[in-house]
Amino acid sequence: MEITSAMIKEVREKTGAGLVECKQVLKETNGDINKSIEILKKRGLDKASKKEGRLAKEGKVNYKISNNKGLVIKVNCETEPVSKTQEFANFIDNVTELIFNKEYEFSSQLPEDVELIRKEIIAKLGENILVSEWKFIKANGFLYPYVHLNKIATIVDFSVDGDLNDDEIKTMLKNIAMQITAMNPVSVDINSIPSTIKEEVVRNFTEEAKASGKPEKIIENIVKGKLEKYYSENILMEQVYILNSENEPDKKVKDIINDFNKNKNVNIKVNNFIRVSL
Repeated sequence: MEITSAMIKEVREKTGAGLVECKQVLKETNGDINKSIEILKKRGLDKASKKEGRLAKEGKVNYKISNNKGLVIKVNCETEPVSKTQEFANFIDNVTELIFNKEYEFSSQLPEDVELIRKEIIAKLGENILVSEWKFIKANGFLYPYVHLNKIATIVDFSVDGDLNDDEIKTMLKNIAMQITAMNPVSVDINSIPSTIKEEVVRNFTEEAKASGKPEKIIENIVKGKLEKYYSENILMEQVYILNSENEPDKKVKDIINDFNKNKNVNIKVNNFIRVSL
């Protein structure tokens, strides 16, 4: 049977294999396109398994929002050129859609359907590809996304009592999302710190203070001081606002929001957020 260029093109588009390899397999299957695709995909998956474990530090982040549900996701590859290909972009969109619709909880062991398309894109692009992390958020208010250079993705759950079409309000929401993106807080406020994180932080600070051999009362003050510093660096409302003016360089995020609400006669509140970064 004659192997046409159209047949080779179809097999190549569906497998990512090279022209020579597509033509050879078509000859072996006497022009059976479906069988050729099946053979090449199996070969590709075998090759993909050999790329497991290779370092993958490049990549992109992505997000999806629908109604009150949001998702941020991180996908890694080995090199920057691959991260800029349309095939890689299509894979990120596909895996984002799949995880969003299935609402899979993140685990280092990927769901079977996610793992299958991951191996297929490895075979096609020739690099190790990792679906490294994803997080979901459910809105109490409305969800606001912010992406920085395809490297950091944030979704913030805001409640806003005010006109969402107001330019000043839109700017404030963007600035708060930028703050989270840039400063990577662990929680909105002190009360919402995950208990596991707080317990670990307190335990570490206490052990450090006790190692100094100082009296118990002084140890308590040392731990208190360390906690206050930790809060100022890691809790959104306690952080110094990154866009402070030179006249007020030390204003905290909570002060900026409170002043804005008072001056605009509105009520902006940060309920929660999620963030992933390369």
